[in-house]
Amino acid sequence: MSGSAGTGGSNPRKFSEKIALHNQKQAEETRAFEQLMTDLTVSRVQFQKVQQLRLSQSRAQYYGGSLPNVNQIGNTNTEFQVREHHPNDCDEIRQN
Repeated sequence: MSGSAGTGGSNPRKFSEKIALHNQKQAEETRAFEQLMTDLTVSRVQFQKVQQLRLSQSRAQYYGGSLPNVNQIGNTNTEFQVREHHPNDCDEIRQN
């Protein structure tokens, strides 16, 4: 009875083949997992680089030039003077 085909686990050759198949399958799954994690890491790095680039570009809008001197803005009224318009001004413009 020890040599019958129905016992399955009694044959050392079949048992070692099952272990080898299991190890092979586990190695394939490990390689697939490692490849997936590598791809994920690369994607994260690329995403971070894109985010940093966008952030630096948006900052460049604000830091790219000199800021206006707010003290001068308050002291110079020539740019913001409002001239009163008279009805005759429109006639002069139409004639030109």
